[in-house]
Amino acid sequence: MFDRLLRILFKSNFERRFSFMDQIEGFLLKLAYAKGISSQGKWAVVQALLEAQTNELSSYEIIEIAKIVRHREKFQESWRQINQNFAKFKTAQSFITCLDPCYPPQLFHLATPPILLFYSGDLSLLKQKMLSVVGGRKTSVLAKKVVHELLTPVIDANYVIVSGCAKGIDTYAHLAAIKNTGKTIAVIGTGIKKAYPKENQFLQAEIGKNHLLLSEYPPYEGPKQYRFPMRNRIIAALSQGTCVIEAKQKSGSLITAQQALEIGRTVFSVPGNILTQYSTGSHQLIQDGAVCVISGEDLLFELKE
Repeated sequence: MFDRLLRILFKSNFERRFSFMDQIEGFLLKLAYAKGISSQGKWAVVQALLEAQTNELSSYEIIEIAKIVRHREKFQESWRQINQNFAKFKTAQSFITCLDPCYPPQLFHLATPPILLFYSGDLSLLKQKMLSVVGGRKTSVLAKKVVHELLTPVIDANYVIVSGCAKGIDTYAHLAAIKNTGKTIAVIGTGIKKAYPKENQFLQAEIGKNHLLLSEYPPYEGPKQYRFPMRNRIIAALSQGTCVIEAKQKSGSLITAQQALEIGRTVFSVPGNILTQYSTGSHQLIQDGAVCVISGEDLLFELKE
């Protein structure tokens, strides 16, 4: 459906299209800042906006389209404040909307793509080959070495490493890319001006300066539990495949793996020590059909098929 709406838009003459895109960009930025509306609701509003070929909708239209019931007052107050102060923060951050040519088209495979991505760093990395790497926050003593050994051949083959800048495997994956003079993308569950966990603030700053930092949340938004599973869908969708390392039975990494499978991505899983709990989730993935990998060469072989 979204492809059809875009075709309608791009059939219009250049001047009308340029004006429309400029105006709708501001509306999408407001929508990204709005509170009391879900990601699903925001995506429904974008589709309705394009269907109507208009550049803005009223708060009442948004409430109806997004089916906002429980948080209606919260949304209305948020929308009022956003419109009142819009000029102050309109140029305060870098972002791309879902209508921007730089927006990664693979995100449209998601049921609910992010309507907008705030970013810091090099957007050209979104056009490179990518591998997502996820895993546990509490890891074994060998985890860092395993990640480094596994990813070095992949990084040398010019794959960009995508992860979530969390403790543990995420951190090791980003560091492996940086130390091997490769490139990495961090998709975070806070705004790009907030570091979570705090001990990763220097890593996050390095990624935002010399690599690429992405978030669908406004720059100063702090951590909220529900946002991390939501950001996982972006990690899963960006890459050809997702590699799971040291995931326990109830690890959030298994959510990312499931999201990757749902949109047709390959899931890789690295076996671990059967005498510990660190890789019980990883082993379950292998039993369920994930590709078992024990080297970077294994990953490259599967990625090239």
